[in-house]
Amino acid sequence: MRKFLFIIAVCVMIFSGFMLAKGLYGYYEGQKTYEISQKAVSENTEKEDKKPSINVDFDTLKAENSDVLAWIYCKGTPVNYPVVQGDDNSRYLSQMYNLEWNGCGSIFVDYRCENPFRDFNTIVYGHRMKDKSMFGTFGEYRSQEYFDKHRTMELITPETFYKIKLFAVVTIPEDSDMYKMSFDSDSEKEAYLEQVASLNEVKSKVKVTSKDEIVMLSTCTYEYEGARLVVYGKLVEEK
Repeated sequence: MRKFLFIIAVCVMIFSGFMLAKGLYGYYEGQKTYEISQKAVSENTEKEDKKPSINVDFDTLKAENSDVLAWIYCKGTPVNYPVVQGDDNSRYLSQMYNLEWNGCGSIFVDYRCENPFRDFNTIVYGHRMKDKSMFGTFGEYRSQEYFDKHRTMELITPETFYKIKLFAVVTIPEDSDMYKMSFDSDSEKEAYLEQVASLNEVKSKVKVTSKDEIVMLSTCTYEYEGARLVVYGKLVEEK
């Protein structure tokens, strides 16, 4: 019996070691792939407020995958990735922008968004990875100090440059009615913004109205089963 238990313990250790190595290799492959993607990005040496911090070669990115819509960037954080949109919300959960399988997945727009970044609310998903990649640092936005330091992101599309002015951090269930993209009136939009404000965990001076466009940056959190952490931002188009 002792020998049998010893063999079982060894098998469990070997299996655990294999799964750990597999997980670490997945992180390595994901980092390597997205580092390669950043070769399509270069620093913008024109230090103007109305221009993005980086230049993005969308021709190169779209040659790899026509689903690439944009690039999201936040200085001083790991957020520096292509943004894609698929035919459903499961494809890019475990597939990188270059269509290779990996647990880190992609930053992707909800497939139901008909006019990404032009409609009132565009929903964007990303994993909260343990190595802080993707949306892995979003938990830190609950800290007012971190929020204030990284309150502006950049969103670059082939046609437009936006600044994302962050204005709220909320925790909601995965089946929340706040995952909403269709609004029939300005009053419905205002009611939605009031709901966001009522749940906001930080303070922000950014004013948002029904006439604005916003992004809902969503990732996992672990306060309860099925919880989601959402960082909201107002899109400010730089002409």
